[in-house]
Amino acid sequence: MYVVILSWNNYTDTRDCIESLKKSSYLPAQIVLVDNGSQDASIDSLQKDYGQDAQVHIIRNECNYGFARGVNVGIRYALNQGAEFIFLINNDAVVEKTCIERLYVAIEGAHRVGVAGPRIFYYKDPKRVWLGGGYFSRIKAGVIAPEKNKKVVDFNEEIREVTFLAGCAMLIKREVFQRIGFFDENFFLYEEDLDFCLRARREGFRLLYIPCAKVWHKIENIAKDRTSPFTLYHMARSRIINLRKNFSWPYFLYGFTIHLLFYTPFRFLQSFRGSSSLKSMGAWLHGTWAAVWQPLPPRSDGGDY
Repeated sequence: MYVVILSWNNYTDTRDCIESLKKSSYLPAQIVLVDNGSQDASIDSLQKDYGQDAQVHIIRNECNYGFARGVNVGIRYALNQGAEFIFLINNDAVVEKTCIERLYVAIEGAHRVGVAGPRIFYYKDPKRVWLGGGYFSRIKAGVIAPEKNKKVVDFNEEIREVTFLAGCAMLIKREVFQRIGFFDENFFLYEEDLDFCLRARREGFRLLYIPCAKVWHKIENIAKDRTSPFTLYHMARSRIINLRKNFSWPYFLYGFTIHLLFYTPFRFLQSFRGSSSLKSMGAWLHGTWAAVWQPLPPRSDGGDY
């Protein structure tokens, strides 16, 4: 098993992530750290810390390729090294000691299971769930996450099948990449994990949510950026690309209507919390428009999700 971490301008969190992985009860064959063109001194510091560590392999991308293209660099390296399982983990997350082992035990011999994901908590509120297993709702034209923002005492530890797992932390079998390919590089940020899950399920793979496997995500550190023009541009763009790519035209028109009538007003209200609300609203609309006209390769399977 190989671990792939994508890092960008964040020395402290990335180091915390690596150190938590090195304490795992199931040690990976190698931790692949992909730096996505960091512009600070973080990668130099990480190179100093782990450059001579045989357990850590460091790859430097020339620039910020976005999540999908950036993480694909690490995935390709791991597969070329013979990895049968790849654990993706955000660099601003830390794993509980038994997390990887629990995911591996659940997925290793399970019939048609291709991806497994843990219960992910807020780092600063360690008993409150940031995201667990989710479901794509055709009515909402988006993901429903039943456990989001709720205390863990409200839920049991039963392993269950879901239709969405967060790219923040997921264990993926080699066979999945062989059958469906890598993360789609048309997505720069957001929705690439949903697209990956939709494609995996279309190919017949099952997705398992493993609540007893635990990760803590420092999502609070980036919450202030949720209404920035950059973030809202990519949220809107990725939503529309996902709808165009994975669904029939009649359903895309339905999803696009939901996007305009419900998601857009919500994001506009949200953007007023920031100091650049007009720029943020403009960025959301720009991202929406850009995705409508972006060329996409034809679907190979020809069907709807």
